Amino acid sequence: RAYSIREKTNFTPSFIFYDIDGAVALRLRGYYPPYSFRAALKYVVEGFYKEEALQAYMERADPPGKFELEDLNSQLFFDKPPYALDRSRFKAEKPLIVFFEQKSCHACDILHTEPLGDPGVLDLIEKFQVVQLDIEADDPVLTPKGENLTARKWSKKLGISYAPVLVFFDQSGREIIRLDSVTGLHRLQGVMRYVLSGAYKKYPTYLAYRFGRIDAY
Repeated sequence: RAYSIREKTNFTPSFIFYDIDGAVALRLRGYYPPYSFRAALKYVVEGFYKEEALQAYMERADPPGKFELEDLNSQLFFDKPPYALDRSRFKAEKPLIVFFEQKSCHACDILHTEPLGDPGVLDLIEKFQVVQLDIEADDPVLTPKGENLTARKWSKKLGISYAPVLVFFDQSGREIIRLDSVTGLHRLQGVMRYVLSGAYKKYPTYLAYRFGRIDAY
């Protein structure tokens, strides 16, 4: 337990790959489909982690087959553009969730049809500012730190190589936590409560919050 908290493995499954010298080569959080997981294994085994970031490596890999849906899933709670998310100068009233998604994304479809269809989740999500961005698009974004970037460049800067990823920011624009890949109903509700309650100020990781322990640090 102490080891997992120290390594900030908030969720299961989480994978930490070590090289032969004991240094961390790669961290994967959450579920990855077989194609992406095989690519990640090759990224470590063949030493590509020494030369480039995972997202750059994944972009060079042959993509898997596309699904039929050719657009993002829409929700009424998503803010419309322009995406002015700057919180560096003026503190916002609500915490922020940014949904990083992409077209033809089966995992995104699951997210929208299962946990995001629950009334309890919808009640909680109203307490956030919520934005949806396409990680492959060039839509302009004013980020929480006040940077002018495209959605594509911002997702790369955050190290996002797979969709969906939900990134939570506080009212001052600091990243609190992120949910990688497909997430279940109870996990999504738990993370939203972790953020809304301000528990992240006492418990630096969601795992520590769940266990009610901060002494692992």
